[in-house]
Amino acid sequence: MGVVYAAYDEQLDRKVALKLLRSDLSRDERGRARMQREAQALARLSHPNVVQVHEVGEWRDHEYVAMEFVEGLTLRKWINHEERSWEVILEVMIRAGRGLEAAHAAGLVHRDFKPANLIVGTDGRPRVLDFGLARAAGEGSGASFRVSDVLETREQTRGAVEFVETDGGTAA
Repeated sequence: MGVVYAAYDEQLDRKVALKLLRSDLSRDERGRARMQREAQALARLSHPNVVQVHEVGEWRDHEYVAMEFVEGLTLRKWINHEERSWEVILEVMIRAGRGLEAAHAAGLVHRDFKPANLIVGTDGRPRVLDFGLARAAGEGSGASFRVSDVLETREQTRGAVEFVETDGGTAA
């Protein structure tokens, strides 16, 4: 949907993650609406396990979202970076679940929660991100869902602890 850069907000004197909508999507009303929906979804949440939105705007015909910058690793990289006990991994997942619970309490459904959409900060705090597919609870028919890391693999069936990224897709 876009590309994320590390940037510096001079007015607020802080590092931010700057997500720019791809130029082809910036010209597309649906792409702009999707990014706006993500920003609005995140702006409604104030939770330590959800990335915070600071600003939404347009620059040179590009939509952007300035968000909390988190120094850390995606869940996949974090798990594979060093050996961790199951208790530590479980605690990270529980805290991520609390972020999702806060989103649900605000009436939002993430729809694409996967290892790439969870970053574990150097402070050890997990944060859910990329609410680009978020939908207000009750919005739409509910008949469609995002197929991502939900797809079962032979390794998962055998019980191996392995995260498998897929190219995703939509099913009805």
